[in-house]
Formats: sequence, C-alpha cells, structure tokens
Amino acid sequence: MRPSHAGAFRLETVCYNSLVNAATVTIALSAATLIVVGAASVAAIVQLRHLRTSNQLNALLAILNEWNLSAVQEALAELLAIPDKMRDPQYVASLTGPGAIDRVTHREFLALDLWEQIGTYCKHGLVDERILLDITSTQAGRCWRCAEPAIALLRQRSGPAAFENFEYLAVRAQLWERRYPDGTYPRRLPRMTEL
Repeated sequence: MRPSHAGAFRLETVCYNSLVNAATVTIALSAATLIVVGAASVAAIVQLRHLRTSNQLNALLAILNEWNLSAVQEALAELLAIPDKMRDPQYVASLTGPGAIDRVTHREFLALDLWEQIGTYCKHGLVDERILLDITSTQAGRCWRCAEPAIALLRQRSGPAAFENFEYLAVRAQLWERRYPDGTYPRRLPRMTEL
C-alpha cells in the first residue's frame, strides 16, 4: 500500500499469476477440445461400422430374396443340368458360336450371372463373406462344378475373365468348406441331442 495525495492509502494489486492463469486456461480448453474431438471421432467410427453392417445385411437379404424367386430357382435348376446338356453337340455349339449367350434360350446363364454378381459383391467387401459362405458355400461349390465345363468353353472364346467372380466365390467356398468341414456350429454349445 502506498499513501495517496490526500494521505489515504490506495490498494494496488499486482497479479503476477494472470499470465500463468491465461496459459493454463488455454491449455485446459485445448485439451478439452481434443477430448471432445476424439470422442466424436470414436462415435463416428462406431456409427460408420454400424452403417456398414446394416448395408451388408441389406445386400445379403436382397441376394437371398432374389435367390428365392421362382425364375432364379428355375435358372438354378437349368444350371445344375449343364453336365447333361454338355452331351448335346447343339448345346456345345451354341456356347462356342459367335455372339452373346441368349439368356432366354439358356436360362442357366441367368443363374451364372447371379453367381457372378454375388462373387463381385463378396470380392469387393460389399457383403460379409463369412455370413455369405456360411449360408451358400455348399451351393456355390456345387453350381461351379456343374457349370465349369460350359465356362471353360466360354473362356476359350472370351478369355479367362468370363465368370471370374463366380470362380472367385467358388474358390472361397471351397476353402471355407475345407476350413469348416463339420460346419460352423459353436464347439462349446451343446447340440439338441445332448440336452
């Protein structure tokens, strides 16, 4: 305290901590902002994972719904008959001749197109491969084995890219079957016969 002109004392406060306090507050606010941004980022990642899972489920349900259409079931039956059709020289000639394969005459190619599409989705991660193979690995392998002779003829004409995504799916299905020869039922969960 110092005396003033009139003899009264004037209180003079010198705050040496004002700079430290401002710096501390700035650091604390920056840290809080970082925490908020980090939490928002984690929430966004979680939300994106849920969105991806939802999209994959919708894609899988769309595939399964299409699979159950009567036209697709008829096309799959035609695909399974390819080994018998390959004994017919006219059928073989229709596959090796010029031009595109007519999907009206050769309905089995509608099923091949579906498998090609599913293989593409699987290869690019648009469908969860584990779930898809858990459901379709046996059918994919069986359909590939039936269609392979016809696809081999097409590849002689068109090159190795013909139905390559179906082949990708068939290979992945074969590897799945080898990895899980007894299925994917949880080992520690009892079967109904054990209860």
